[in-house]
Amino acid sequence: MALSDNAVAALLAGACLAGGAVALAPRALVRAAPLVVEQPPIEVAVAGEVARPGVYELPFGARVEDAVAAAGGLLPTAARDLVRLAAPVNDGQTVHVPGQAAPDGAGPRVSLNSATAEELDALPGIGPVMARRIALHRPYGSVDDLLEVPGIGPATLERLRPLVGL
Repeated sequence: MALSDNAVAALLAGACLAGGAVALAPRALVRAAPLVVEQPPIEVAVAGEVARPGVYELPFGARVEDAVAAAGGLLPTAARDLVRLAAPVNDGQTVHVPGQAAPDGAGPRVSLNSATAEELDALPGIGPVMARRIALHRPYGSVDDLLEVPGIGPATLERLRPLVGL
């Protein structure tokens, strides 16, 4: 029994389609698992006006608020307005919670991120020009960022450190 040319062509085409389906079937049936990246916990030091200063292990992605909570929360003497509770924390970082008043009863701390030029000008050794420079370099992530302001060196930073916060 001889097959016609059309029948042979139809059989070959069917075999090719079937072979291709079998070859592609594993790819179609296997679902790729989502990529899961596990981040190790981080360690953050918490100092200043908190109930239990120390080093705490926090989950990756934690915020300053989480670090403060791990340290037992803010003390009544803490300058809550100077603490950026929503800021993310990084492994090895120190979160410092300042007090409401500057040392030696010099009055409340001045916020580098929200003080007016007049309030900055009232700081010892800071005149109107330097106050404008400080305001132009906002926002500050830490008091140490003052070193990026032209005209403020390590000595000025140490003089201002107890008087300012974020």
